[in-house]
Amino acid sequence: MGLEGLTQFEIIQGFVGIINLAITTIVGLKILSKYFTHKKVEFFTVGLMMIFVTSAWWGATSTFLLYVLFDYEISDVAYIFISYGLVTITSIFWLYSFGYLIYPKSKWKITGTWLAICIVYTIFFMYFLFTNPSLLAVRVTRFDSETKTIVSGFVLLSLLTSLITQYIFFRKSSASEDKRIKWKGRFIFFGFLIFLTGGILDSVFQLNPITLFLTRVMLAISAIISYIGWTMPDRVANWLVKE
Repeated sequence: MGLEGLTQFEIIQGFVGIINLAITTIVGLKILSKYFTHKKVEFFTVGLMMIFVTSAWWGATSTFLLYVLFDYEISDVAYIFISYGLVTITSIFWLYSFGYLIYPKSKWKITGTWLAICIVYTIFFMYFLFTNPSLLAVRVTRFDSETKTIVSGFVLLSLLTSLITQYIFFRKSSASEDKRIKWKGRFIFFGFLIFLTGGILDSVFQLNPITLFLTRVMLAISAIISYIGWTMPDRVANWLVKE
C-alpha cells in the first residue's frame, strides 16, 4: 500500500501529474470566476475548456491517487473512460467560444457541426469500451496507455480543428487596432502552440524523467500563458501596451 509498490519513475510521474492537474484546474477556475463578475460568456466556456483540457491525463493521475491512498487499481475500462471519454468536452467549449467571439451569427452552426462529430465518436467509444476496449487504447504501464485508431483519429481531428480555429482567432485579433486585443490573441495562440507541442511530445516519445518533466512543464506553462491571454491583467497590459 502507498508508495512502496511503485517504482521511482511512477512516483515522479504521479506527483508531476497531480501538480500539472492542479495548475490547469486552478487556471480554469480563475477564468471561470471572471464570468460571475464580468458576465462575459467567453469566461464561462473558456474556463470550463481549461479545466477539461488535460482530461487525457486524468486517468493516470486518478490511478496514482487511488493506488497510493486506498491501494486500489482501477480497471482498464475505467482508465480508458477517464482518460479518453471526456476529450470531446474541451473542443466543444472551445469551438463555441470561437464562434461566439469571431463568428457570432454562425456560432450554433459551428458548435452544432462539431457536436455531431463528437456524438458519433462518443457512440463508437462507448460501444467499444464495453465490447472491445483494446480497440480504443491499451495500457502499457500502470500510469500510461497507447491509443488506437478511433481515439487517435478523433484526437488528431480535434487538434487540427483547434489549430486552424486558433490561428483564425489569432489573425482576427492581430487585425484589431486595440493593442490590448492584439496581445491577448498572441498570448492565447502561443499558449495553445505550447500545449500542442507538449501533447505531441508526450504522444510520440517514450516517457522518461526528462521527457516527463519537459512535457508537463510545457502543459503548465501553456495554461498560465493562456490565462494571461484571456484575462490580461492590468499590470501585464500596462507593461506591454505602450501608447
